[in-house]
Amino acid sequence: MPVTGNNYNLNKSLSIRLCTDGFSFSAYSPNELAEKVQFIQYEVNPDVSMAANLKEALNSLEIASGNYHSIQILVDGSFCHVPFECFEEEEKDNLFYYNFPYEKGKKVFFNILTRCNIAVLFALDKSVYQLLMDRYPDAHYYSVETPILEHLLQKSKTRETQKLYAIFQPSKMSVFVMNAGKLSFANYFSASENNDYLYFLLQVWKSQGMDQLKDELHLIGTLSQHDTFVSELRRYVKQVFQVNPSAEFNRSAVAQNALLPYDLITLLSGVL
Repeated sequence: MPVTGNNYNLNKSLSIRLCTDGFSFSAYSPNELAEKVQFIQYEVNPDVSMAANLKEALNSLEIASGNYHSIQILVDGSFCHVPFECFEEEEKDNLFYYNFPYEKGKKVFFNILTRCNIAVLFALDKSVYQLLMDRYPDAHYYSVETPILEHLLQKSKTRETQKLYAIFQPSKMSVFVMNAGKLSFANYFSASENNDYLYFLLQVWKSQGMDQLKDELHLIGTLSQHDTFVSELRRYVKQVFQVNPSAEFNRSAVAQNALLPYDLITLLSGVL
């Protein structure tokens, strides 16, 4: 599995993002004159398996058949963290299923995050993995959390305050707490109501002993009634910031594409 933390200049890369409710394909070609980003979302058929959907996408989309210098597979699903001193590759399945119910037909992967000495464990259907291996035998596999963590850990070194990062995706919020480049909390939470997200964030804030006036809460992505949500947060936390990916990544072509999720922006921006 790939070890992260090394800068890598992506050149004619293809990134495939896998989620149960849809796939995306991103072809990225950076060069000295201009960046080129092609992004295609593929809506899955809920009546057939994930493998069948992926097979159809790989056979029907022209973007999937190009010549690429590197292939990245991003997996959006359950993940867990293991301190590196407790991690053994041969025990990865046991470690993963200690945290989640056992599912037959899954392949467990890991990424090593050198900046915070943890392993990120995640899983993918073996049938989906075999399809990808047949087409892209040299592909690298990442949890969607991996490029985000590498990027935010680097950002969190800049000031001597605790920072809570909340990343919003449809029906899901990932939460990380960092201090001086070190990760102290990581989890994700699914909900349908903003009040549930608010309650979860404030519980994390309290459990981590964060300072109401000094420490920072950074919001990434949007959700319904976003302004109301931020106003409610500011009743309890003074330092609330909305992250603008375009400004954060110097208005790169990748970051200015509003369709790209934050994990894909961080990956294509070369954080790994």
